[in-house]
Amino acid sequence: MESFPAARIYGFLYVVSFVLVLLLVPLTVKSARWLGALDYPAQRKIHLTPIPRLGGVAVFAAIWGALLTARILTPDILESFYPLRGLIAGSLIILALGVYDDIRNVSPWAKLPVQVIAAGVAVALGIRFDLASNPLAQGMRDYFDLGILAIPLSILWIVGLTNAMNLIDGLDGLATGIAMFTSIALFLISAKQDAGVVVYYYAAVAGATLAFLKFNHYPARVFLGDSGSTFLGFLLACLSIRGGQKSYTLTALFIPLIVFGIPIFDAITALIRRYLADSRIQEPDSQHIHHRLLRAGLSQRQAVWILYAITIVLGIVGFSFTALLDEYAAVVVFIISLLGGFMAKELNVFATRPEMMERGYRYLEMREAKEAEPGAEERH
Repeated sequence: MESFPAARIYGFLYVVSFVLVLLLVPLTVKSARWLGALDYPAQRKIHLTPIPRLGGVAVFAAIWGALLTARILTPDILESFYPLRGLIAGSLIILALGVYDDIRNVSPWAKLPVQVIAAGVAVALGIRFDLASNPLAQGMRDYFDLGILAIPLSILWIVGLTNAMNLIDGLDGLATGIAMFTSIALFLISAKQDAGVVVYYYAAVAGATLAFLKFNHYPARVFLGDSGSTFLGFLLACLSIRGGQKSYTLTALFIPLIVFGIPIFDAITALIRRYLADSRIQEPDSQHIHHRLLRAGLSQRQAVWILYAITIVLGIVGFSFTALLDEYAAVVVFIISLLGGFMAKELNVFATRPEMMERGYRYLEMREAKEAEPGAEERH
């Protein structure tokens, strides 16, 4: 159970990051328009008018601004932030790359080396999986040192989740809401496990993303952009590594996989789909899980709330592991994987049924035509 002073700091971080986003978003919108950082309508996109990007700059500034203010006002937590200096350095690289991409539209292959460098900086400065559970040990509580494998595994996790959050950012408010719900779940999990300073970060992320939803929910007035989606993915990936090292049970490995289930599921199915279709891995498409839900006849709001609901359920499952289900972690993850496979098949996320794809494209064309009718923009 957290002490009252700690709870006050969490509340302070949540409120300050929330207020800072409300103050900073109008400035980033003006900056995006001035710099030409606009997301224009395209065949695979849902919106019909240019939307400012760079919303992630406001989220970045709010989170770090809140944390810096807390450090100044609460000197006794100053030292606890030092082990996460790699996160700070890496997130600055990711933000700079994201801002440049929002303005210039960088190719995925050009972004990947920079993301690897950012992850490498974080890993070199201490953000890495050092320990893992031995699933064959009685009670699943023994652990072993990953050794040299800690470096590539940590970089793979950070880069993978960074891009997974970017891929899921396809509907108004979707990536922002998923980041918010996952940060709340990980806040509760980390607080229960006494995971240390990462709990402060999760409180700041939750406040910033909730405030950003005011501008980003359907119909969105501003997008996170790559500057926001990749930053949030990078930040949450690093925090989940750092927080997980406070617990050496098998659940410490599985909890992040469960909580981030939606972006991970979407990223994995995208890679498989593009491989099966003999298309370029980096080539964007309109076959993601959120596109499939739209083609099933759902509205944007309905699709987003379904994915929110799944994320909330996965967060509850992850939290329950910390108290009840440690010995059954692998079984539950296996069951969740089976359900994910069934959902992938039913939604045709691997694009193996051309006739269903064709019906989906016709549905989207009808939707776009309806939204393009006179007066549709005013209704949005």
